[in-house]
Amino acid sequence: MSVEVMLLGLLIFLAEVAVLTLGTVRTMVTVLGESKAAFFLGCLEMTLWIFGTSAVMLKIGEEPFLGVCYALGFACGNVVGIMAEKKLALGNVVIRIISAWQGMEIAQAVRAAGFGITTVAGEGSEGPVTVQFVVCKRKDMKYVLAIARKVDSDLFYTFETAGGVSQIYSPSGSRARRLLGPIGRIVPQA
Repeated sequence: MSVEVMLLGLLIFLAEVAVLTLGTVRTMVTVLGESKAAFFLGCLEMTLWIFGTSAVMLKIGEEPFLGVCYALGFACGNVVGIMAEKKLALGNVVIRIISAWQGMEIAQAVRAAGFGITTVAGEGSEGPVTVQFVVCKRKDMKYVLAIARKVDSDLFYTFETAGGVSQIYSPSGSRARRLLGPIGRIVPQA
């Protein structure tokens, strides 16, 4: 196998990793309704896909190694895409924090950190509890829970994705707007 074929295989591998990573992130921003980001990522993803796939299709008969590079890039791209999505932590969540003893103190600490929180009284298996609802950016969830755990290390929590939110109280700004703001002026909005 020539050095040229090995370099082409490496390029195909890297292109496919990039395509799958972009595809994972594009899917997430599409689900979240971020049409500008989905447009930009979709264009970039398909451009890389066309070049990577055409390079493989043109030479696969004479160099099966390129097909292996393509398949490995596809598999690694899935893993890298999942890691990228977790790191970006796109979207919003609803956190339910349940505390038997320190519900009001948790609410005060979370509010002091700049987040909105709603508190209701509830009944647990062992008596009265306080249930707190916090709607926040997914990337802020660990921070909110860390604040609450400082007050009550025995708290119980659940969370779920918040599909639509009218308002988020958060001390952090929107990464999408910061990163994609300049693109918004040239990309059509759906």
